[in-house]
Amino acid sequence: MKIPYLRTFILELTEEATQLRSDIEGEVANQDVHLPVMSPKLPGRFYYLFGKPIDTQGRQEELRNREKAHELYLEVKSEVESCLSYLKERREDDPYRSILSRMLYQLRHGHEAEIPTFEL
Repeated sequence: MKIPYLRTFILELTEEATQLRSDIEGEVANQDVHLPVMSPKLPGRFYYLFGKPIDTQGRQEELRNREKAHELYLEVKSEVESCLSYLKERREDDPYRSILSRMLYQLRHGHEAEIPTFEL
C-alpha cells in the first residue's frame, strides 16, 4: 500500500470486487482486497558447523546458582555466535554459493562429482 502504483491498483481491485460483506458495516466491511504475492526462492547451500563440545558433567550446582548458570549460558552463547559469524564469512567467500555455479560445476565434472567446500 506504500507504493503509489500498487496502491492505486489495489484500490481499483477493491472497488471492482464483489462485496461479500454487504450487510456488515464498519471497519470489517471496508477492508481492501489483498492479492497474495509469492516469489520462489532458489535453493541455496546449507552451511553448518558443530562447535566445540561444552562439558556439563559435574556442573549440576549451576542449575541452582543463578550466577553460575548465567556464566554457562554466556559460554554457550559465545560459542554459537562465533560459529555463526565464521559460517557467514565463509558463505560470502563461497564460489559455489549460487545454484547456477553448482550446476555448472556438476556439468563440467559429472553428476556424481562432489562440489568443493571450504576447509575448516
